[in-house]
Amino acid sequence: MNSYLLQLPDELLNEIKHLAEENQVSLDRWLLSAITEKIEAHRTVHLLERYAKQADYSRFDQILDKIPNAEPLPGDELSMNNEQ
Repeated sequence: MNSYLLQLPDELLNEIKHLAEENQVSLDRWLLSAITEKIEAHRTVHLLERYAKQADYSRFDQILDKIPNAEPLPGDELSMNNEQ
């Protein structure tokens, strides 16, 4: 395993220490987990972008056209002002 010297602002480091303590893990383990999550999120975005480029949107529209237009079930309504 390699190591990397990471300089963090004091405020950020204190926050990370608090979160690691709260989660009962070492600072190193918390940072490794956070970095891994960021990498996975990045990979997921790129995978979805690749899928979007390959998508057949005309076929998608054809499939959606087969779905009957109906009122949503109670609780499934979309809010037009982004409030939920």
